[in-house]
Amino acid sequence: MSLNLRWLLPLIASAAFGQEAVAYFPEPTDRGRFAWEMTLWRDQVEDPRTPSASFNRLGAQLRLRWTWEQDWLRLVAGTRSAMGTDGNRFNLPRWDQQPSNGTQLDVGHADLSWVTAQTFGTLRLGFQENALVTSQVMWDQDLRFLGAGGIAGVRDLEGLLGEASLRGAAGRVRDILGGDVDLAAVQGVLKTDLGPTSWTLHAGRWGLAWDPGSARLRRLPGGSATARQKLVVDTGGLVGTWHVAFPLAFSWSASRDRATGETSGEAQVSAGSRERVYWPHLAYTWQRLSATGSLYPVNGDEWWFYRRARGPRVDLSVPLPGHWLVSLSVIQQRPEGETGLSTRSLLTLTRRF
Repeated sequence: MSLNLRWLLPLIASAAFGQEAVAYFPEPTDRGRFAWEMTLWRDQVEDPRTPSASFNRLGAQLRLRWTWEQDWLRLVAGTRSAMGTDGNRFNLPRWDQQPSNGTQLDVGHADLSWVTAQTFGTLRLGFQENALVTSQVMWDQDLRFLGAGGIAGVRDLEGLLGEASLRGAAGRVRDILGGDVDLAAVQGVLKTDLGPTSWTLHAGRWGLAWDPGSARLRRLPGGSATARQKLVVDTGGLVGTWHVAFPLAFSWSASRDRATGETSGEAQVSAGSRERVYWPHLAYTWQRLSATGSLYPVNGDEWWFYRRARGPRVDLSVPLPGHWLVSLSVIQQRPEGETGLSTRSLLTLTRRF
């Protein structure tokens, strides 16, 4: 076992002055950590408008994660492995954001951080998750990008101001639609704790640009289907939580396309906890997608449609011992101007990190 220099110097000084001292060696710390996450799921879509688009599939996903930390440096690496009954050939027509089968790099980044009593910050470089506060209207949490992300902020010692920060993300998104997608976003976040309630406000601007691949993503008004396409969106949102025995929460977010003025939005109310074992968590979400107001190449794929649609989502989750979580989600969406209602049901069993 190696002896840290900061403990060696006091021991030498104690011996030199002839004082009685008990040699103290700090317990060895394991700065490296390994974690895993397993998800088993059943996914079913019923689309009466286009029966051929309906499907029923099963799948499994394993994420492995390794983390090493020392002082201001943190290294993270991980893989994602998946196996599904429908095969990768259906990823494009079903708007999946991740391959159904195979193994790939999930994360690989270095974090440089500083923390004081009232300030904090992190610069993240590499292949990473998006750390901006957002909803599925804007971003699919399974997506990763190669680039830089960061946060810098302040807080007070009393705990009333939990965070007043500026966050940013810039890089190239890993996308299976066949095009190169570039993301640049900046966001301000304010978190407060008012005793029985806590609140988070956020506002920012997202920029997305992409060169369509063989999948030929939808063209924007007045733009070529093959030329580089750009979308700039202003976003804002609010999250409030009432900390009672059975917690209650509300969230709202909206986005506006700066070129067309079209808007998209999402609102959610929930009750319960996803952390206390055997405590149920029930959530109701309403989503509305405009023609150009959402970042459709990267928005949440569980909603099935990516534009010109609206509808509700109901989630019932129950945490189980050992970091397990079982969830049932039912999503209904109606395309704009149509009467057919598409229904998607998801049953998942997840062992969380």
